[in-house]
Amino acid sequence: MTSYYQEARSALDFLEHHRLDPSVKNYDVALRYVMEPASKLARDIDDLTSGGLRLTVNAMMMLMQRHGTEDASIAIDHRERTVARQAQELGSLTSDAHDLTEALGRDVGEIVNQPDRSLINTDNLVTRLSAAERELAELRDEFVALRNAINLPGQPRADLGQDELTKALNQTGAWRILEPLLKEGHSYVLIMFIIDDLVSINARFGRDVGDNVLNAFAATLRQLFPKEDLIRWNGNEFLIVVTDASAMAARIQADEALTAFAARRLRLRGTGEWIGTVTASAGIVTSRGEEPEAILEMARSSALEAAEQGGNRTLG
Repeated sequence: MTSYYQEARSALDFLEHHRLDPSVKNYDVALRYVMEPASKLARDIDDLTSGGLRLTVNAMMMLMQRHGTEDASIAIDHRERTVARQAQELGSLTSDAHDLTEALGRDVGEIVNQPDRSLINTDNLVTRLSAAERELAELRDEFVALRNAINLPGQPRADLGQDELTKALNQTGAWRILEPLLKEGHSYVLIMFIIDDLVSINARFGRDVGDNVLNAFAATLRQLFPKEDLIRWNGNEFLIVVTDASAMAARIQADEALTAFAARRLRLRGTGEWIGTVTASAGIVTSRGEEPEAILEMARSSALEAAEQGGNRTLG
């Protein structure tokens, strides 16, 4: 199912990531970047933001002058059409979920009413139930994402300390963890993970697939670090703060997370096509009272170096 509502959400996420005001002109540039990942505008933005750099206000003005912006009335009209599509898709999701649960109920009813249980094909039943479970989970995730996205683009939203896409902590939530550690003088191990070449994945398959990769990586980190809070720091950057284990133990967990993620066979929804091996890199630093900004930069530098060396490794 095509999720049109994600265009608006991705455009707003783009502006939030680059700390740019959600003005009509900025939103227009962000929306064109999301909708046309192979355009010259998108290539210019990718060049300006390579290496994790943020777009500046001056850079946005240059992009507007070079590529032009839509008339404000056109952008506003797109907002209205986006909200209308959101409402229509919400109705479709509800209908799909209803049809799926009805079909599942019929399958279970056939089993209950079968007088001779030996005639039941258990393998086929397990396959059908597993498929239904996956479809319901996908519908649930899309429903939650759509519910969170039904806001007029540009409308200010409260920052509750959580990343909307992955449900990890965002920077606001992260500081609630880092500041007490700094204030109380605790040592900790900070690991920064960076998904390798996410820009290329977005360009080849679209940003919906990129979002799925981000969610898959977040799920992997949660599995390997069940006791730690997951933080999505920026774009394809994730943080784990370890306070109750040695640097060596944290490094082993980081390596295990990278190995587990590289082993995942991520596929396109609908066609089932494998998108190829996706890897990540990690930088690890032990803090003993230094400013968090300095530790973050050290971890990022190590992670970027690991990516340059081919990825799927931990440095630091």
